[in-house]
This record gives sequence, structure tokens and C-alpha cells, in this order.
Amino acid sequence: ASARRRRPGGSSGSLELGRREVLSALRGSVTLDASAIIEYLTGTELGRIVKGYLEALRPEEKVYCSLYNISEIFYVLCRLKGLEYAAERINEMLTSRVVEVDNTEEMALEAGRLKCERAISIGDCSCIATAKITRSRAVFAQREKELANEMGREPFAVEVLFLAELDTADG
Repeated sequence: ASARRRRPGGSSGSLELGRREVLSALRGSVTLDASAIIEYLTGTELGRIVKGYLEALRPEEKVYCSLYNISEIFYVLCRLKGLEYAAERINEMLTSRVVEVDNTEEMALEAGRLKCERAISIGDCSCIATAKITRSRAVFAQREKELANEMGREPFAVEVLFLAELDTADG
């Protein structure tokens, strides 16, 4: 089922069932890590999960991103596709007001505390800190080694989801 779901273009009952299950797993408010937003903005298969979630967003659901992650998204898009492309995509995202950007001192201090205690990137710390402050779930594109190690050592104070695992959850 997973391989069918990843095939571009084709549509089948199992494809639709898989999408419904993924969207169900994402219901509620989320904080998107830079990796998840980059997948979305570059139109990858994992990005389609984010797109489906955003298209089905309910009024009571909120989407958050940390200000630090905005910088990360910008520089990655700039390196991939150039300065103008990065500026346009970030501007579109920010002016849409679908994603609320957390730029508070509370987030900065919580991210710093996490970085002091945990062996993960400051970007991951800022995503998790934003999720904690907003009482949402942190969503990353993939389970990276450092993050997985830290989750195994001690769970974070928020639920952490990985798009790559949602994409194959039923197959």
C-alpha cells in the first residue's frame, strides 16, 4: 500500500484511505519544524501530507512555526533554488497567515534551555519549545538520529510526529 501511495498521479481506494488515516493522525494544532515546511514548499511527497493537512484545517486548529525555523527555511530554500525563490515562498507563507510565527522571548529561552539539556539542533529545540508553549504537537519531516536518541533517552514534554512515519503507517 505504501508503494502505491507514493506513485505520482494514480488514485486508488487504498491511496485515499491512506491519506485519510494520515490526516486523522495530524488532527489538532501542530508546530511544524523547518524540515516539514521545506518539504511542503518544495512539493515533495512528504510535503503533500502537510498540504493535505493545511487544506483540511479546521477553524479550531492552529499551525505554528518558530521564528528561528523561518530563518532555517529561508536559507535552505535559498541554497536550493536561489534568493528570489526563497524570499517569494517565505513571503507567501507569512502573508497567508495560515502559519502563526512564535517569536517570543519565552520561546527563545525555552529553546535555549532545551539546547542546554539535549543533544539536538537549536532548530529542533525551537520547534519543540514552540509546541510546548502553544500546547500543540511538534511535526518533523523525518526521524533524525540525534532527535531519536534524545527521545529514547527521555521523552520530550510534547508529542512528536514524523511525516515519513505517518506516510507509511498503514503499509
